[in-house]
Amino acid sequence: MPQESSPLAPPAPEERGQADYLAALLASAPSDVRKRLAEIGELTLGEQNLAQMRRRQLRDPGTPSGGVEHADLTAPGRPGDPDVAVRLHRERGITEPRPCLISIHGGGYVIGSHLGDDGRFDRWSPALRCVGVSVGYRLAPETPFPGPLEDCYAALRWAYENASDLGIDAGRIGIIGGSAGGGLAAGLALLARDRAEIPVAFQVLSYPMLDDRLATRSGQAGAPLWGPSANQFGWRSYLSALRPGDDVPGYAVPARATDLAGLPPAFITVGDLDGLLDEDIDYAQRLIAAGVPTDLHVFAGAPHAFDSMLAATAVAQRAGRVLEDWLESRLHGG
Repeated sequence: MPQESSPLAPPAPEERGQADYLAALLASAPSDVRKRLAEIGELTLGEQNLAQMRRRQLRDPGTPSGGVEHADLTAPGRPGDPDVAVRLHRERGITEPRPCLISIHGGGYVIGSHLGDDGRFDRWSPALRCVGVSVGYRLAPETPFPGPLEDCYAALRWAYENASDLGIDAGRIGIIGGSAGGGLAAGLALLARDRAEIPVAFQVLSYPMLDDRLATRSGQAGAPLWGPSANQFGWRSYLSALRPGDDVPGYAVPARATDLAGLPPAFITVGDLDGLLDEDIDYAQRLIAAGVPTDLHVFAGAPHAFDSMLAATAVAQRAGRVLEDWLESRLHGG
């Protein structure tokens, strides 16, 4: 994080540069984005308000359409771990196998729930002709790495091994996540590749948390909604089981993975007002250099979690169309 300057002293040149670029982008952001950011206000996250934030609903689950079944089930955890809560989303009256999306929620590894996906899959299950599986992974700091990632792997395994009973096409299972869920999705893609037990068709990483080192310009610029302090708290909680001096595995922090070859095709999206911008662009470039088909979309005037917390804005709706078009091609393309 940038070094704090005295309130009586002018900011250092590098601090001015960080603040200036973000201030310019915020000033030129669409009015609906600036209005919504003002309504939300400053988002803080730490030990002092963790319980309160866990009670806060970050994503509107929407009004059920009635056309999609949402069923609460469990997937067997790895030996010694509890079973994993999963929520199955499937269009009613459909009997043929359909592609599946394993959905991993965000929340900095410490907050959030798998119960906020109903509205999204009320749309996607019929429109994209897919089955959804939302993963209720255990949260840090109570359950640090590798527990949450193993929960996601358990849900993936459950969907794959029970595909015929669940109406899933076992050859077309993709993983999707935003923020910490994007970091877990990236880690899950690495883990699935290396264990070579379950094929993953693609990975969707929306503004993913990929790097715990917090050394990028965008990460230090004081971005709205998800600033350096919240980001640092999330990483510290998730990696708390690692001892000082331990090597941090790429499964935990995907940006630290040295080999990205052989991963499934990727879709990465992030906004230019997001503190995770630089690490997400860097990861996309490394995927491309490793021979992984990768779509990278940077949306101007979009902060962190803009598709959920600013869902009514024009940029969020435009980004949603781009994502759905890509998903259609991956779920049902040749």
